[in-house]
Amino acid sequence: MLSWAGGAAATPQTGADSKAATEQELAEPIGLDGEIQAAFDAVGAKGVIVLLDDKQGKLVTNDASRSQQAYIPASTFKIPHSLLLLEAGIVEDEHSRFAWDGVKRSYSSWNRDHSFASAMKYSVVPIYQKLAVKLGAERMAKGLAGLDYGNADIGGELDSFWLDGDLAISALEQVRFLRRLYHNQLPVSERSQRIVKTMMLNEADGDWVLRAKTGYGVRKGQKLGWWVGWLEREENTYFFAMNMDINTDSDLALRKRVVKHLLKAKGLM
Repeated sequence: MLSWAGGAAATPQTGADSKAATEQELAEPIGLDGEIQAAFDAVGAKGVIVLLDDKQGKLVTNDASRSQQAYIPASTFKIPHSLLLLEAGIVEDEHSRFAWDGVKRSYSSWNRDHSFASAMKYSVVPIYQKLAVKLGAERMAKGLAGLDYGNADIGGELDSFWLDGDLAISALEQVRFLRRLYHNQLPVSERSQRIVKTMMLNEADGDWVLRAKTGYGVRKGQKLGWWVGWLEREENTYFFAMNMDINTDSDLALRKRVVKHLLKAKGLM
């Protein structure tokens, strides 16, 4: 299982110049796209999607105001969290193993051993909570500031601040962060970025590859669902960040459904 000794952290790259260039490319105003709202209406949900065309640097949404509203990231935080754990040498790679602690939890997929990749896939919160404590507050705070992830605020409990604490990120910030990850422009090693992208794989066919992460958080009574990631095609890549209001548990299935509805409507899937 996991060796807590780990390996030496890789030497970080300098990402300031690439980040500035990326932000400059996305300086144009975000546009409104009726197909996005139609995707929400089709499943009876309320929320926002930001869609980014990588080649054109074009951003569109159904709600310009909500696209810039910061929310708790919930398990979408596993993307930057995994980068920091790899960089610190706390986790070796996507194959690192974690033994189940024997505590039965409400999600059956959590009640077994996991690799680092499957811990992300099944959003195994207890594993990431223990790893957050191992990383520590100082490295966590410094790492998030370096990644320029949302407000980079780790206020709250160290093992749950991304679920119910002060960390917040908008859909617009999510797609900008994801684009930098896709292009290996984050100030961490290319190896760590490659491993996390491998772990994000959801599905693929002959024309496209989908990499993404779900999230579900409850903060101050507000229930919010996320799905963020990108669709890779041979000719282009399309980044998306969706957050929506969650009223009942059955709404959680709509997170992926609304995004796929949009991507299919645009002929991308």
